Amino acid sequence: MTDFNEWEQTLFQLILHAGSARSFAKEAAENAEAGHWEEAEKVMQQANEEQVQAHKINTAIITKAARGENPEFSVLLVHALDLLMLAWSEIDYTEQYIRMSKRIAALEKEVKK
Repeated sequence: MTDFNEWEQTLFQLILHAGSARSFAKEAAENAEAGHWEEAEKVMQQANEEQVQAHKINTAIITKAARGENPEFSVLLVHALDLLMLAWSEIDYTEQYIRMSKRIAALEKEVKK
């Protein structure tokens, strides 16, 4: 495998894990909206696990750059990093959304009493 193919595979792995993290976070938000708290937390755990894998790849890229092994710039790199940022944002937002949804559900329950 050439260096370019290895680089391409690294970026595809980053895209895979970041995309999965974002998808799991969105699924967790949908579960929270429906009041399925346990499922929301379970899916958020999966989102965080995928995010950790994506973060490891990103860290490896940064480490190589710090050593002077600058990565080849490409649209694929921009897409991978953009997706990673979106995933992190989605995870943060979803964690807040779950907490807020639980509070709203508790308040609604209290009002019904």
